Amino acid sequence: MSAGVPRPPEGQRGPGLGPLPGGAPVGAALWLRLNRAVIAKAISELAFEEALAPEPTDAAGTRWALRLPGGVAYRFTAARRIWGNLAIDPESLLREEGGRPVPAGDAPGFLVDAREPLGIAPDTLCTYVQELYSTLAADARIAAAGEGADLLALPERMVQQVLDGHPKAPASKGRIGWGLADFEAYAPEFRAGVRLVWAAADRAACRLTLEPGLDEAALVADALDPAERARLAQACRTRGLGLDRFLLLPIHPWQWDRVIAFQFAGEIAAGRLVPLGVFGSPFLPQQSLRTLAGSDPAARLDVKLALTVLNTSAWRGVPGKYMAIGPALSGWLAERAARDPALAGTIVLRERAGAFYPHPVHERVADAPYQHREMLGAIWRDAVAARLGAGEQALMMGALTKRGADGRPLVSALVARSGLGAEAWLEHLFARVAVPLYHFLCRYGVGFVAHGQNVTLVLRDAVPCGVALKDFQGDCDLVDQDFPEAGDLPEGVRETLLRRPAAHLLQHLQTGHFASVLRFVSDALAQHDGLPEIRFYAALARVLRRYQAAHPDLAGRFALFDLFAPTVPRVCINRVRLALGYGASSQRPVPRTGSPLLNPLHRAEQAAAAGARAQ
Repeated sequence: MSAGVPRPPEGQRGPGLGPLPGGAPVGAALWLRLNRAVIAKAISELAFEEALAPEPTDAAGTRWALRLPGGVAYRFTAARRIWGNLAIDPESLLREEGGRPVPAGDAPGFLVDAREPLGIAPDTLCTYVQELYSTLAADARIAAAGEGADLLALPERMVQQVLDGHPKAPASKGRIGWGLADFEAYAPEFRAGVRLVWAAADRAACRLTLEPGLDEAALVADALDPAERARLAQACRTRGLGLDRFLLLPIHPWQWDRVIAFQFAGEIAAGRLVPLGVFGSPFLPQQSLRTLAGSDPAARLDVKLALTVLNTSAWRGVPGKYMAIGPALSGWLAERAARDPALAGTIVLRERAGAFYPHPVHERVADAPYQHREMLGAIWRDAVAARLGAGEQALMMGALTKRGADGRPLVSALVARSGLGAEAWLEHLFARVAVPLYHFLCRYGVGFVAHGQNVTLVLRDAVPCGVALKDFQGDCDLVDQDFPEAGDLPEGVRETLLRRPAAHLLQHLQTGHFASVLRFVSDALAQHDGLPEIRFYAALARVLRRYQAAHPDLAGRFALFDLFAPTVPRVCINRVRLALGYGASSQRPVPRTGSPLLNPLHRAEQAAAAGARAQ
């Protein structure tokens, strides 16, 4: 390690004994339960993506078998859902070999059993198995940490510490590159605060973008109290560093220790990147790992930092190509939300500033793997807690399906606390989330990949009253037509964002939100509350039709972005990971499509029409 390079404080390191509190090992019963849950998710999602083909073994379609090479079969009970996916009972899973069934309880072993039909190369399989073991270790910690907690009583930034990860990805917490000590120090489920490394970065070597009216001192002040700011200023004076030449850049301690100290050693030696030390109160790691929330509830800004860790199919760096437009784009979106009545209750979590330090060598390599070009950067973004009104509560959409200690999903608990019926509650949800997403698409030609982590529900008295949107770098595209309503986009935004056909942007909503978020919410309510999914999507259809009726001037756009067509694309993310493997690429993995899915909105309207005719 280079002289003067700070290491993460020893106080952030855990005991290194095991994934449960106090270092206790994972017991056999918990290990079995966790593995069964992952196997059930893997079979369900890989069958949904048409990579596996389980078959019903009874006339009612409740008992199923997945037959694999070598005389191996997995047997289970399941219900077919409205999207065509199987809701599998994990406790029913049996692995049969040679006619002898035993409880299935080895998720990595399941991937080995299924490797032939899945077409997984040996090197890909072994690395994916590593991701599964990391996921299981994290799940064990979450299972222990979440016992007995009333999750709806916690601040949103703390709820994120016990969530289950991407519902479509069996290896939802792969975190390739992290060991146990790293999990204990930096993973959200271990609830350890992360103190940031700060460095002085030569302005000539890096890029900084601020929203109008914001100065750098405000960024530092939001992260550090007066005593820590004074200590940081003294560190700069001691090294003879002036803020006219240098900017102050926060860095994740793991990234500094494992990546920056080595890969930027030349910049450090040349005095263009100067390590200053560890400063400030701890931040709380969020679900995405690289987003850190201030532990002080008064903090206005979250900070998003580069992490060269492979998690859920992608390296979690900070891309520099969007840095220059972040504040301008999010400011433009926020202005639309503030002025357009159809977007009432919509909060845009603005990206107030961004800094990016390109690597001096990798940046010169054409088509270099993207993780080598996204190693050092920071984004300062509005914290959702700072944008809430009196009596309002925030909850990430991905948390709706999280089950509490009583086994009840949070969406069900919210419905009960609201005093509304399930369908009335859902209509509030759809009006506050699905309608704004669709309106941004139809009015302005802006399409969000609105998955469970970048969409946050705002609640008042347990009833949805708004939505907060974030992550506009890579999860936001423009239609490839020039909509007049977007004619005042700030300079550079149109040139930087991807321009995509209308069908592609519609797929963002249908797949990124409906099939990747609502599919699991409707399943949770069907399982726990017995709410038929056809009624769930009928409520969504009613809300969307009411919105369309209120905006007849957009009829042409509604035809362009038709949410009610008989079919929607089937997007496959797991098949891409297993097919591409872990080789270096200049771009993040791009999902593939399978055969079309029957559209639940179309089916719901057909059912409603048939019911009306029968009366």
